[in-house]
Amino acid sequence: MGKRRSNGEGSIYKRSDGIWCAQATTGINPATGRIKRKSFYGKTRKEAIDKMNTLLAEIRIGNYVEPTKITLGQWLDDWLQGRKPHISENTYETLGTMIRCHLKPSLGAIKMKDLRTRDIQNLINDKFSFGRVDGKGGLSPRAVKYIHSVLNSALRQAIKERLLVYNPAEAVELPRKRSREMRTFSQEELRRFLVQTRKHPQYTAFLLAIGTGLRRGELLGLRWIDIDLQAGIMSIKQQLVRGRHALTFHEPKTQKSKRIIALHKELIDGLKTHKKQQNEHRLLIGSNYQDYGLVFCREDGRPQDPCSFTRQFGAAVKEAGLERIRFHDLRHTFATLSLEAGVSIKAVQEVLGHTTISMTGDTYSHVTERMKVDAADRIGAVLEHCLSN
Repeated sequence: MGKRRSNGEGSIYKRSDGIWCAQATTGINPATGRIKRKSFYGKTRKEAIDKMNTLLAEIRIGNYVEPTKITLGQWLDDWLQGRKPHISENTYETLGTMIRCHLKPSLGAIKMKDLRTRDIQNLINDKFSFGRVDGKGGLSPRAVKYIHSVLNSALRQAIKERLLVYNPAEAVELPRKRSREMRTFSQEELRRFLVQTRKHPQYTAFLLAIGTGLRRGELLGLRWIDIDLQAGIMSIKQQLVRGRHALTFHEPKTQKSKRIIALHKELIDGLKTHKKQQNEHRLLIGSNYQDYGLVFCREDGRPQDPCSFTRQFGAAVKEAGLERIRFHDLRHTFATLSLEAGVSIKAVQEVLGHTTISMTGDTYSHVTERMKVDAADRIGAVLEHCLSN
């Protein structure tokens, strides 16, 4: 064995087989108090020293992360548990499902230090092609992007906690988002739907959704104390969320979602009638009525299951002889008809609870483009009138 030489941070020597070995101190083992060293090998002295100096440079600037035996699956569980106090129960369950069903089966056994971008890219490609849990094809671009977002967030935290030097998820190429065709009721379809459902138990709920653009969770979480029928306004303060095990109430996700909405006379009259009928029914139920103070609830006062409510809406659309439309498309119907009627895009943004006006503009660009043309025609008519005199 050759003679060892040290420069204070590392040492270099030539082994009997001709291979050069450079060793560097990486820290102290907190359990034993002993110095931890790492070895680097090369066919030449320079090769071994270059490898060692690269590590020493990373240590000096604080970029060195000692290899760990922890697997990605173990880290994802730890990361999710750490986030639990800071997120809603519904979000916690959703993240848990993504990890349990989509990330751990494919990548969970890989050690963190061995995880590569190509591993993640293969997962993303597989999920897009045939990633549904029921085996019936691939996931949507939106779902695939969400899976990637969960993993990306977990790996960013791993860097902060010195488990990784870089995030292999950042270089992954994601599938392009497919534009989903927006389906809305025309004014004639809307008239037909409201006429056909006037006797439906959920009629007032449908009417309020159409007249205000409320989300399903906001509608089913609405309480009478949040509505001032005399002033003609309602406040959006909570939403009903269908969790993994139970229905729960949560605050709206963003500050913009916490909003006050003005009510048209038709909506006020409809709510007054609905409240009167609900009070009469509550008297009939008696002590078995569970009063949550909800505007739209089950017969015994308990919250409605959102999925059941959606099915009732779908059946009502079919019975009215109309083309299939999602309940969420009532929100789009409200926004589209409002913009076409000349309501400002800023006002529509506030009523919908969008975080930014650009979100509203992007979502309803097909309408705003027509509004621009209409505005150009109007100013053109003014100019034509001025120039003709």
